[in-house]
Amino acid sequence: MLKDGERLEDLQYKGLRVIQNDEGFRFGTDSVLLAGFVRATPREKAVDLGSGTGVIAILASARTGAHFTAVEIQPEQCSMARRSMELNGLDIPVIEADMRTVHDKLGRGAFDVAAVNPPYYPASGGAVSQKGAEGFVGAATHDIYCTMDEVAESASRLLKYGGRLYICCPAARLAELFNALGREDLEPKRLRMVAARADKAPYLALIEAKKGAKPGLIWEKQLVINGEDGAYTDEVKAIYHIDEE
Repeated sequence: MLKDGERLEDLQYKGLRVIQNDEGFRFGTDSVLLAGFVRATPREKAVDLGSGTGVIAILASARTGAHFTAVEIQPEQCSMARRSMELNGLDIPVIEADMRTVHDKLGRGAFDVAAVNPPYYPASGGAVSQKGAEGFVGAATHDIYCTMDEVAESASRLLKYGGRLYICCPAARLAELFNALGREDLEPKRLRMVAARADKAPYLALIEAKKGAKPGLIWEKQLVINGEDGAYTDEVKAIYHIDEE
């Protein structure tokens, strides 16, 4: 199952694991938080765009029962994701494709739910890592293969009317994301800010947007990652399923 430089990461939920490359981009807290933010039912079809090694699709499908499809453009990441699905016994197709054109293969309006943890930085924003084939670390963090506008457009094409998009972004780019969503008829309906500590400004935003919905935003209580003692808060422990098993 494992190639040189790869290892298994325990997802601490239902015995699930994911294959990661020690020299490449590895999922972080944001992916786990986004997977826990997704709302879906077992009858719904969901797509994880820019899936990487598939951690969001794995966790969200296990928690909600929704029928996920993973879409990833980079071959190295697709290979790890496919092997992770096989390892976990999950029937989650991994499609190697550009999210900007994957609607030609999967169909317009084919999904009830979309989830995406997009690149956080503009392509011109700081040093871009060249690790892995074709610099897959930099592509996961910077707008190399797609911009925020293109992410919103891709999700809108795949979602049916009334479908829901779950996405996260740095707090500093929240206005930019809201503008991109608005241009694609994706109305932000639920927002949760994330802070490292209660006395710190939020660094991350979790957003649920609905295609074709009327304006009206629910601002949820801020999620705090660490308590005063530096340990995870009880709410974050619940999201990570710590001490459940």
